[in-house]
Amino acid sequence: MTGHLRSPILALLAVLVASGIANAQEQPPLRFAHLVAPIQGEQPVAPVPPEGHATNWHIQFEPMIRYIGPAGEIRIPGGGSAGTKVDLEDLDLNSPRLMPGFDLSVRNGDWRVNAIGLFYDIDDRVAIAEENFSMGGIDFAPFERSSVSHTYTQLDFRVARTIMDRPLSPISDADGHKARFRLDAEVGLRYYDFDFEFENLDTGGRGSDSRTFFEPHAGFKAAFNIYEDITIDLYTNFGAWPFDAQAYSWDIGVGFQWRPVDHFGVQIGYRSTIFGLSEGSGVNEFEWNGSYQGLYAGLQLRF
Repeated sequence: MTGHLRSPILALLAVLVASGIANAQEQPPLRFAHLVAPIQGEQPVAPVPPEGHATNWHIQFEPMIRYIGPAGEIRIPGGGSAGTKVDLEDLDLNSPRLMPGFDLSVRNGDWRVNAIGLFYDIDDRVAIAEENFSMGGIDFAPFERSSVSHTYTQLDFRVARTIMDRPLSPISDADGHKARFRLDAEVGLRYYDFDFEFENLDTGGRGSDSRTFFEPHAGFKAAFNIYEDITIDLYTNFGAWPFDAQAYSWDIGVGFQWRPVDHFGVQIGYRSTIFGLSEGSGVNEFEWNGSYQGLYAGLQLRF
């Protein structure tokens, strides 16, 4: 992740988390009312928000660690000639690694806005060529050593509206429901930014390539909430931009969250972004048909 991109993102997240913590201090204490009340033989009292407090607004920040790696075939042009399609596995670039990510959402009633980030960085991966190929005008012959570094940033911005919200079976001794189903329709914009640096360690030839792609996308997110504490969600969306720097993608994810108290939870899940990216034509054609996918785990902070 480049420094000029990292700094504003971290600053934004710090401000939002700080404001959320301040709001959380005005909230009533934590829950588990539906579990504690029957034991104590008392009827829980619904919390009364302070006068003038905007109860419809919720900020949720989810820092996470993702175990992910790139995959697919890539073509990098250069030197006035078309590049060869190379499998990232042959460059030893497909190894999954622990990398940071985040999901920041703001909800008001039926409306939600999300910003989601995925990052990857790998340096100086050395591999031995099994056949002739060319990257960015640098030729590699069999048994010659390649060294490749790769950085990747993917950001998703989404606007969603709830189109179905079905509470099922109220809890008899506490506020809330035993189960609740929610379905959101989403539209948004996906942003890709990445670069490759490569070298033939035997001949000394070096090259690099940097690209940025955008695409609009649309899809759905379904969430099934159990006893106000456990949530299982599934989302999927499709993106496309058929002009100039072309991009197509299918993004799908499933997650499991446990939020035992009002403002804190933990989560685990799986996310996959499968894409096709291309730019230029002929000897200047760049092409990457691949994916980023893997497990994630993290925290859930809600204010």
